[in-house]
Amino acid sequence: MLGEVEPTPAWNPVIVRSFKKNYDGIKEPVYTQLASVRPNGTPKIQRLVFQDFLTADPKVLLFAAPTRSAELMAVVKGTQTHELFWHMPKTGETFTITGRMYMVAAPTMSHRFGAPPRRISTGNDGVHPDEFWEKERLRQWKRLAPAYRASFTWPAPGESQNPVARNDSSVYKDPNSVKIVGLPSDTGFKYTRLDAMEESSTASTGGLFSSASSASKEQELRCVHNAALDNFCLLVMKAQKVDHWTPNSVAPPTRRVYHSSKDGIWTEYSLNP
Repeated sequence: MLGEVEPTPAWNPVIVRSFKKNYDGIKEPVYTQLASVRPNGTPKIQRLVFQDFLTADPKVLLFAAPTRSAELMAVVKGTQTHELFWHMPKTGETFTITGRMYMVAAPTMSHRFGAPPRRISTGNDGVHPDEFWEKERLRQWKRLAPAYRASFTWPAPGESQNPVARNDSSVYKDPNSVKIVGLPSDTGFKYTRLDAMEESSTASTGGLFSSASSASKEQELRCVHNAALDNFCLLVMKAQKVDHWTPNSVAPPTRRVYHSSKDGIWTEYSLNP
């Protein structure tokens, strides 16, 4: 049920404590790696930015991603089971998380990427899932560092930086890519910082322009911000298995596995490292 708050599985406090130990005070994006396979069968590692744990359902992790990344969007949409590898830089622990990943794209992109997840507890009785997930997407957008937020205005990842080298298979031509409408030309890497803007506020330059902004520059900045926001999506991963490996300087490493059955009952057991 959407309004039910599910019990916390044993692995959640473990990964939360590890996260705080390893990233407390760090403002830069926290990267994790998603395993995937290209259409031609070759392996591909996708880099994701961890955002948060979902309060209402402790089995759910939230990640930030750009819809302009055609390969990543294809993996999320085309695969039923996903596996994520997360290395903790200070403690050396690793978490291998297996589960199902869902996408929460901007409402204007729902015709391409589908509706937000329906089978994940939100803890909000009476709130439609579409409304809940869009509010969560906007909340996470405001939590991004300005430098990372600006990356959602950049060209599609993997594209050649030489315009002449682009061809018909270019990811620029992929329907997942978001074009910034209303600008005289491609913004490229013009923006290295981008502050979040409220819908009712005037444009806040956040240091993008050295002098007082003209109306045209304010309009451009708002256009860039809105296009970046449309290009920002949440990836919502509901874990089904968590494999936790911990190093030990004076003894063998420890390995603890947490696994959910089809009826949602979690079990945990130790394995050889």
